[in-house]
Order: sequence, then structure tokens, then C-alpha cells
Amino acid sequence: MMRMPVEKYLLPEEKIIFWSDFSVEFNEESYRVYITSHRLLLFKERGVVFKKEEVITENWAQIRGLQYTELGRISKKGQLSFSTSKGESVLEGPRGGMLSLFKAIQRQTMDVKKPWDA
Repeated sequence: MMRMPVEKYLLPEEKIIFWSDFSVEFNEESYRVYITSHRLLLFKERGVVFKKEEVITENWAQIRGLQYTELGRISKKGQLSFSTSKGESVLEGPRGGMLSLFKAIQRQTMDVKKPWDA
């Protein structure tokens, strides 16, 4: 099985459930998205010889208000918005991929028991 570079950032017992085979735009930067059993991860690798990695994470219990929108007339893009305690985050990418990503995130946020549900 091929190892993904993001695996070294996983927590014990954390499993990758979904990953994008396309790039998403977040704050005018390109990332790959990984959905794990615990978190949403945005991962970016830069450099050819001296690689630098950047990882942005969000715990499922912190995500509120998920929204999917299609943009554009001819070449449509998908836009995914969600809120957290840190504010609103917006991810953009190819329509088909973003719709799959939206469904996968929606499934994960529904499966996670929120602290106030106890």
C-alpha cells in the first residue's frame, strides 16, 4: 500500500476516509483535502529538492453550518463553506469533486457526536 505524505500528521487511531485527487483553493493557496475519522485536513507540499509541508486541520466537532454552492456559467466550480469557532472557511475546486467532498464532510459531521448531544 502506498503511503501518503499526510500520514505522519495523523493521530493514533486516526484513519483516512476520503482524499481529494484534485486541488482545492483555500485563502488563495492550493491544497489537497483529507477527511479522517477525527478531522478535516488541508495538506500542501512545496519545493522540489527541499520539501516544505503545510497542514491545516479542523476537528469535526467544531464545524457548524456546511454549505455547497456552484459558481460560474460555463465552467462551473464548486464552493464549500463552513463555520467554526475561528470564523468561516471557504474551499473552491472542480464542481464534481467538490460535490463529493461536500457529501463526505456532511457524512462525517453527522456521524460525530457533538458535546451538547450527550
